[in-house]
Amino acid sequence: MFEIGFSEIVLIAIVALLVVGPQEFPALVRNIGSWLGKARRFMSSVKNEFDREINKAEEIKRMIAKEVEIAELHETLDPHRRADTAATPVHNDKPPVADAGTPTTPVTTGNAAGAAAKQDHGTPQA
Repeated sequence: MFEIGFSEIVLIAIVALLVVGPQEFPALVRNIGSWLGKARRFMSSVKNEFDREINKAEEIKRMIAKEVEIAELHETLDPHRRADTAATPVHNDKPPVADAGTPTTPVTTGNAAGAAAKQDHGTPQA
């Protein structure tokens, strides 16, 4: 990164030894090492997070490409589907006919069922 060679490191160590003194030099080296370790871990986490976001962006691009492909397929299939559905009706307006032997039960909707429950139990329904 900074391209510091071995000779520059030795020169910096000698100057630091002269300035700080032999008593405090080992503590200084330990502190510098811990700071460099923290900086490396931080840079590594930033790089990993950046790579993760790049992978998410690539996944989104792949999903968009798939959606475009599906949309193109729908466009090519729609004329054929329209021709098929024009021949047979999709919605049947008539209710289904029950067999003569099958009993039918009345179907109630939400409001009618709630009103019947109110009358039977006397408790309000929400």
